[in-house]
Amino acid sequence: YKAVLSYGDITSETMIEVKSDPRLEVSTKNIDEVYDSLKELEQWQQIAADAVKQLVENKSIAEKFKKDLSTLDKEAYKDQIKASKDVIKSINELLDIYFGKQDDRQGITRNREVTPLQRLGLAGNYVSNSQNGLTSTETTLINHAKKALNDVLTKTNTFFNEDWSAYHDTMKDLQMNPFKVVKSFKVD
Repeated sequence: YKAVLSYGDITSETMIEVKSDPRLEVSTKNIDEVYDSLKELEQWQQIAADAVKQLVENKSIAEKFKKDLSTLDKEAYKDQIKASKDVIKSINELLDIYFGKQDDRQGITRNREVTPLQRLGLAGNYVSNSQNGLTSTETTLINHAKKALNDVLTKTNTFFNEDWSAYHDTMKDLQMNPFKVVKSFKVD
């Protein structure tokens, strides 16, 4: 690494080489194995974050349609309002899979189900603390995280390919007219 220190007009720079702790016997192979696994887990976390972001953005779209259509004419757009409610419910169910269901109990509570994001975090924690390379524990945790994430991503993709696509087409074809019939007024 190149370190540059500046103070006023004075600048000093030097090269720094980071080495392993000489008291530990860690092979380069183990360090690379841990690093590669952490990078892979990081990519999976980014994929999960992108999927959640897309769900949240589309939930906002559906909520806006629901609100706008309810404001315009609840009776005329009751099918579209129901479709919006159904899509919002489906998105909330998917978000519950990613994050776990919200627990309304008071005090310190823990969800019984283990979420894919928790599995990713646990695997990352074990891998990052591994000093002697990956053991069967880390490998098992990585595999569980990968399976859980793939399962929820498959459900997410199915939702977008089927439910969201149908909803999108319905709303795209919707002829919304915010204008109401204009009346003339006069006093006799």
